[in-house]
Amino acid sequence: MDDNGGMFRSIHFWQGWAVTATAAALFTFVANAEFPVEGHAPDYVAIIGDADAPLWVVNADLRNGVVEVRAGAAASPPDGERYALWLAAPNVNERLGALPAHRARATYKLTKTTRTLLDHRRAVGVVSEPVGEEDDRPARLSDAPQWRWQAKFVRL
Repeated sequence: MDDNGGMFRSIHFWQGWAVTATAAALFTFVANAEFPVEGHAPDYVAIIGDADAPLWVVNADLRNGVVEVRAGAAASPPDGERYALWLAAPNVNERLGALPAHRARATYKLTKTTRTLLDHRRAVGVVSEPVGEEDDRPARLSDAPQWRWQAKFVRL
């Protein structure tokens, strides 16, 4: 404290206050600034499943033309079955592929049709299907399959 009029007349008080305010402003700026990073964010994200079921994080990247899936708490399906990911739309549902389990990852190429489906209806569904006979299973269905889980994509 200064003997000539108190704390508010002290130059040291105001210098300390100025340094603190400048540091706080700088911290706020850096904490809220968006710095460019390698790569880019996906266009759409969906989390499918629930707390008591398998859980997957699905990212759709239109620039690279892929859908990437990460299995979180996704366990294996019952014996003789597997989980498959579909893009869900009112009139056309398109199968993307079998889903990974146990923290594995999978990547699917987007076709022109799947990109169009993403533009119009942004939802995914998971079905349980028997293992094998992939060629006999249609890649597109006009009727909605029996969804085990379904989620909507969120645009980032």
